[in-house]
Order: sequence, then C-alpha cells, then structure tokens
Amino acid sequence: MAKNVVAGVLKNSILLGQVVPSNLQHAVKVQVPYFFFDEGLKAYFKKTQEFIAVDHSNECKVGDVVLVEKLAKQIKTEITHSVSQTVYNFGDIQDPISGEMVEGTEYRTRKEQIDALFGATNNFDYKNAPKRGWQEGKRDFTDKPVYREWHVFDDVDPYSIRN
Repeated sequence: MAKNVVAGVLKNSILLGQVVPSNLQHAVKVQVPYFFFDEGLKAYFKKTQEFIAVDHSNECKVGDVVLVEKLAKQIKTEITHSVSQTVYNFGDIQDPISGEMVEGTEYRTRKEQIDALFGATNNFDYKNAPKRGWQEGKRDFTDKPVYREWHVFDDVDPYSIRN
C-alpha cells in the first residue's frame, strides 16, 4: 500500500518541499512531505520522500521551502527535479491570509508594537538586516560540505563534525 502512495507522489509534476543538508554541488536535496492512509487504523500518517533537484541559481539554502518541477529529461539518474521557485526563505514566513510576516506564532508588527510599549531596545531589526548568507566563508559555512567524522585523525578538517 505504501509503495502505491510513493509512486503517486513521484508522478506529480510540481512538488513543495524543504531543502535538507547535503554535500551536492549545483543541486539540492528536497524533502517532500505527504500523507498516507492506514486501512487498519483508519488514520493518515505523515511520510517524507527525498528528491535531488538541480538549483540553477545556487540561491537555495538549508531550510528554505521550495517548489520543484519534474525534469522532462533527467540529467543524471539521481537528479529527477529542478527548483522552480523559492517560496519562503528559512525564517521568513508570511501569513497566507493577511500577508504579514510572522515570527514564531506572532506577527512581527505586533511584536514591534509590544516592544515599543514596554521600551525594549536592541532587538533584531528585520528591516535593516542583511540578506541571509552574507557571511558565507567567514562565519557561515552552510555552503561547505559537512560530514560526520567517525575516527580521530591527526589533521583536523574544519567541516567535519566530531562524533
């Protein structure tokens, strides 16, 4: 039963998913959620399927919500989709009904009003903040391939994570 659902997800030409960490260059790994119905429990359960998509603009970062389209002709066997649009950057979520930007469970404008009432200072300013990824190569290493280090070696790789 679950294989039929996965096959149904694979048949869709446009999918919405979130970019997950990978060490691919010029491509991203996108995790697409879907629900399948369990006949025994009579309930829907969330599953995810990962796709590898070509990122022509090289602007997708980990955590971004993107639209991916199925490629007419596959470039490689593992690359099946192409990123068509970035819907939300990581952390920049917009309420679809009101169109206002959201921070957690509150609107940003509402938080600013409350901060102004109580005299809060030195809060993060979203309007004047630089674009995400401006510290690539200095303090932000999300564009570098990261891997888990299982053995202790003499030379230390800055992109490895010690176990």
